[in-house]
Amino acid sequence: MDFRELTYVTMVAECKSVTAAAKKLYISQPSLSQILSKVEQDVGVKLFDRNASPITLTYAGEKYVETARKILSLNKNLRRELMDICQGVKGKIRLGIPKERAGYMLPSVLKRFREQYPLVEVIIFEAHTGELIELMEKGKLDLFISPRKAEDLPLGMRAELIYQERLFLLAAPGAITREYCLSGNEEIVDLTKLRNMPIILLKKGHEIRKRVDAVLKEHKIVPSHVMEISSCISAVQLADGGVGYTFVPQRAVDVLGGTDKFCCYRFSRKEESWDVQVVCREDAYLDRSERHLIELMKETFAAAGGIGTDA
Repeated sequence: MDFRELTYVTMVAECKSVTAAAKKLYISQPSLSQILSKVEQDVGVKLFDRNASPITLTYAGEKYVETARKILSLNKNLRRELMDICQGVKGKIRLGIPKERAGYMLPSVLKRFREQYPLVEVIIFEAHTGELIELMEKGKLDLFISPRKAEDLPLGMRAELIYQERLFLLAAPGAITREYCLSGNEEIVDLTKLRNMPIILLKKGHEIRKRVDAVLKEHKIVPSHVMEISSCISAVQLADGGVGYTFVPQRAVDVLGGTDKFCCYRFSRKEESWDVQVVCREDAYLDRSERHLIELMKETFAAAGGIGTDA
């Protein structure tokens, strides 16, 4: 077997179609079928069940593809490391990031990155963290940004802290009066007193929704009036307009004018935050351009009001 054969078999497994894989590989369908048959003849076992629709891997095929992906990853890492040793400054970084976070985090970082690495193309994939994890597992991403806890990531992935980001409860001016706050502290809301107040939640699939669901469960709160939306930016605007209260990360407040413009509250005696992290495969070799991009993000957002990277 060679790298070409490994690539062809994994592509067919991913596409679940010889025809679709052939198009992506820019070869003819008969040629790809012939190569697959040769591989199966060489290894002495069927890798695909061609009677199934769509085409599926046999048990042997699953083992082959699992190992093939590891070999291809090792080969890619070796090539990148050798290029790095040779002072290579040309290439691509496939970066995944949640949709709204892209507009907040990338503009200033990418501008500075291109000044240092003008020949390195950064290809952006915008999606929810769950989708980004799937893309990483399929080998379609080099890095992705996420506030998901490191222990909640799949095996085979590692996370590196960029910065800690505050989480706020936000409501319209005058909506949270002294009676809704903890005794003796008008900056901290007593969530148990908001049981009957309308709440604006991000739809399931967003990391902030997972965090808020856990907070509500901890306080034994089952909201009776819920509005679900897809944007933290919209949540800030709706809450500020008096539709209900919401929970949002600081970046959603910052892009609309900052905490001085809105009524932001703590909802715990300790300051609530989460770790915004960059994630890669555990076995990935990060070249100089990728390390530079990560360091720029750390530098930019520690300086922009993040809680820091030492906590």
